[in-house]
Amino acid sequence: MRYQTILVATDFSETANAAVEHAADLARHFDASLVLVHAYNVEIPIASPAMAGGYVLPDGFFEQIAKQATLQVENAAKAVAETGVKATGIAIDQPAALAITGEAERRGADLIVMGTRGLTGLKHVALGSVADRVVRTAPCPVLTVPTD
Repeated sequence: MRYQTILVATDFSETANAAVEHAADLARHFDASLVLVHAYNVEIPIASPAMAGGYVLPDGFFEQIAKQATLQVENAAKAVAETGVKATGIAIDQPAALAITGEAERRGADLIVMGTRGLTGLKHVALGSVADRVVRTAPCPVLTVPTD
């Protein structure tokens, strides 16, 4: 198997950091490019009629979130690039599973690497799992990396 483009999902957690490290090792081994993807989908609940006044968000609220997400993922990609791996960071305003699989398809990724929290049983059923959704809908193989 030959990997040219490896996409790695990050939310900057310990689990995601382990996945980024693993993906960077694979990228070095295969002389592949790494694409770090951070999904920052912001959902603000809709005010109900029972709430007087609703929500007041500061001017530029969504733009600031997008700017910070982009800055953070680009800095993470820069840190990886300093280790000798060609890396790009992209922030996407979509739910995580959709952002990851969509970007993998757009870039023709050969592999998706992502962390997993290992939710099982009732927790898994109740909360769902981004990793599970990505595995089921990805356009390429998916490697999940536990932190343990």
